[in-house]
Amino acid sequence: MSLPRVLVSGASVAGPALAYWLVRAGCKVTVVERAPSLRKTGQGVDIRDSARDVIRRMGLFDRIRDQSSHEEGIMAVDGNNRCLGRFGVDESGKGDSFTCDIEILRGELAGILVDVTKDDASYIFGDMVESMQETDKEVIVNFANGTPSTAFDLVVAADGLGSKIRRLAFGNSKSHIRDLDSYISYFSIPPGDTDSMWARVHWVKGGRTISLRPDNVGRTRAFMGVTAWDKSDERLARCAKALKEGILAQKALLQELFQDAGWEIPRILQGMHESDDLYMQHIAQVRLNRWSSSSGRVTVVGDAGYAVSPFAGMGTSVAFIGAYILAGEISQQPHNIPAALESYERILRPYVESIQKLPPGIPWLVNPQTTTGIRVLETCIWGLGLLAGTRLAA
Repeated sequence: MSLPRVLVSGASVAGPALAYWLVRAGCKVTVVERAPSLRKTGQGVDIRDSARDVIRRMGLFDRIRDQSSHEEGIMAVDGNNRCLGRFGVDESGKGDSFTCDIEILRGELAGILVDVTKDDASYIFGDMVESMQETDKEVIVNFANGTPSTAFDLVVAADGLGSKIRRLAFGNSKSHIRDLDSYISYFSIPPGDTDSMWARVHWVKGGRTISLRPDNVGRTRAFMGVTAWDKSDERLARCAKALKEGILAQKALLQELFQDAGWEIPRILQGMHESDDLYMQHIAQVRLNRWSSSSGRVTVVGDAGYAVSPFAGMGTSVAFIGAYILAGEISQQPHNIPAALESYERILRPYVESIQKLPPGIPWLVNPQTTTGIRVLETCIWGLGLLAGTRLAA
């Protein structure tokens, strides 16, 4: 019998990771990515839990760790850069700290994954799926930018939170998205005198969070987050509008929202305006009733199907684990794709749902709206640092 033909939409992390395992499961794999080329940088992501075993089995553990930021830990600081709590990296990957020893730029991680799969899988950049016609035997895929229409035995959405494949196969129901009333922007700036191999995070009233982190390419990674107390906050609508309007609108909005934040914000905003890598992200979870379409020929992996959100700290790890399990189930039933997808969901869904259950009050309690709320949070962090024996003297 012929090899199963699989189209994977998305070439960030979940897509190439899945391609790696699908090839070894005996599939003919095509990966389509709407960007004209591979994105090289992006925000830092970490790899925890069983995902570390997955990358070991791929033979990539040392390579990925070598290209990590080598961050030593994370410090919470006040407006005068006084340390409130200091937490070293977690070298076990079990989530024992706020950061771990494998913290790598998303683009660099994607580059590694594409590099080890490019000879075995076909990559199409600068195109995307326009429409699909599903039958119980195959999926006819029509592309947007010139790639000929092609039949596949399986189509996998690995195209992130805003997945077009998910919308085509499962509809655009608002019930699929759990909005966490947050937006985060990422960009890089030149390193400053106060930067070190320790990341720093600082809170400002209004649910605003700013952090600075080292990377492995000689830049400092800046993160600026806004979390609203409820959906009536007009900043949410303004962020959504800027997200649609593009980079210039996003930079203008961030300037307005953070210019009174104190701390090192003048330097951060200047670096933001000079940066060419700003990325704004809506923070939400994806919760589908089922992970395969009615035909059993379209499924999801990673954020496209079950985004856990940055507040869970496990998005990239879940993507690796999901890719491994999906390919494994297909390897067991390569000519009964619908049954393989049912097994995939049965095995993985309980794990995903356990991670999506954020602690009570998250993200709102850790992104206070008031000065009093920030003082309470800082006191809690001070206590955690004291218990860990890592608090620095004031």
